[in-house]
Amino acid sequence: MAQRSTLSPSEGDLLSRLLQSKPISWSAKTPLQRVMLPLFEAHNVELYIKREDLIDSRLSGNKLYKLYGHLQRAQQLEAKGLASFGGYHSNHLHALAYAGAALGLNTKARIRGFQPNQLSPTLIDCQQQGMELEFGSRRSFTDLKQQCLEASEAATLDDRGYYWIPEGGGALEGSQGCRAIIAGIHRQADKLSLSDYKLCVPSGTGTTAAGLLSGLSEGDELYVYSALKLGQKAEAYKAEIEAQSGAHGRQLTLFDETDFGGFAKTKPELFHFMERFTASTGILLDPIYTAKMFYRIERQVGEGVWSSGDKIVAIHTGGLQGRRGFPQLMNNDTLVSTAMNK
Repeated sequence: MAQRSTLSPSEGDLLSRLLQSKPISWSAKTPLQRVMLPLFEAHNVELYIKREDLIDSRLSGNKLYKLYGHLQRAQQLEAKGLASFGGYHSNHLHALAYAGAALGLNTKARIRGFQPNQLSPTLIDCQQQGMELEFGSRRSFTDLKQQCLEASEAATLDDRGYYWIPEGGGALEGSQGCRAIIAGIHRQADKLSLSDYKLCVPSGTGTTAAGLLSGLSEGDELYVYSALKLGQKAEAYKAEIEAQSGAHGRQLTLFDETDFGGFAKTKPELFHFMERFTASTGILLDPIYTAKMFYRIERQVGEGVWSSGDKIVAIHTGGLQGRRGFPQLMNNDTLVSTAMNK
């Protein structure tokens, strides 16, 4: 049986008010920060970072935005609980557990893989917020995920009254809230007299990219940095983002993950880059999404992909809690703890 949430009444009230506000208000509060890095300055390329990692440490980045439409749908259906899928270090499940606890809704998750001897820090957090965890083989995970995806698309609840959210917070409901990110960037860019910029975002399910694409203004360009090694599936992946956005024909460029071997794969040079980036900017990155995007952008600057005078706006999608799953980053525990408690 799942335990009760460890959130204090004041923490629960704070998160509840955040979740019940509009996504555009979230984006308005996260800064669009100019960052000065030697290689960028040498090539006369300006870098700005949309700091969605600063919304809330428990619901940080695009995870909160992707939950918005699903929470609205669950409320319409009068769901008794929320359920979803994910891995041992899932940012999505982490955010869902805290959202459910704050809103007084039961939560459960089907985890990809059998139960380990020691739960990951992410799953410990989820469990402490009352989330019911179920483990099973990868095959059964895939089969159940498909069944529940069909139920979600049909806007039906399961026999326990749970509303199932696709893995990663995907589907149209997930992309709805992400449109507010681009709206916030447009407003902040106007105040900075920033125009003709290239918008960059890391991507897993493609949900955030779809939401951004749907909100692009004429002349905007979106550059999507996949966390997946897509290979021959790249065109299908890009087409799915365009279909979900309903914005065919808008400027979208997709970069495959070719540097580190695929999703959640790393090499020592990635961790070295993360340390250097944080030392120069004071900004922490996660090794799955944001670090790989900024690594690739910097390499592209050196290769001349970006031209002198270009302005890049890159979205920090949060996910810092996932750093705890990488022993290579444990020397930075204090930094992570500090950042996650701002």
